[in-house]
Amino acid sequence: MLETTLTQHRVEETVEASIAAVMTARDLDPGKIDRAAKLSETLGLRSMDLAQIVLTLEDDLNTDPFQQIPITSIRTVGDLTQAYLVSLGLSDGSVPGSQDMSAEMAAAKARMARRRR
Repeated sequence: MLETTLTQHRVEETVEASIAAVMTARDLDPGKIDRAAKLSETLGLRSMDLAQIVLTLEDDLNTDPFQQIPITSIRTVGDLTQAYLVSLGLSDGSVPGSQDMSAEMAAAKARMARRRR
């Protein structure tokens, strides 16, 4: 369990440590972890890996940001970190992927409309 007073730096460390633990267990190189690293494409994580990371972080940080934030908006290490920072009230920043997600939803609706024609 973490100390009771969380800082932005401590959250970042905790997120990266959780990702590194899963990568190490899968014989992946955790040296590639940085804020811009894409969880799937860059780090090679699968959806089951992300689920394991999220469960660990929920216990370690005592919060579940995905009650308000769609997990599908999480693409990078930075997105995942930002989700927890926002959930913990340590960042006034926007929810990860909110703009990207809106654009993706609009594009998906347009594709479905074209298919129906």
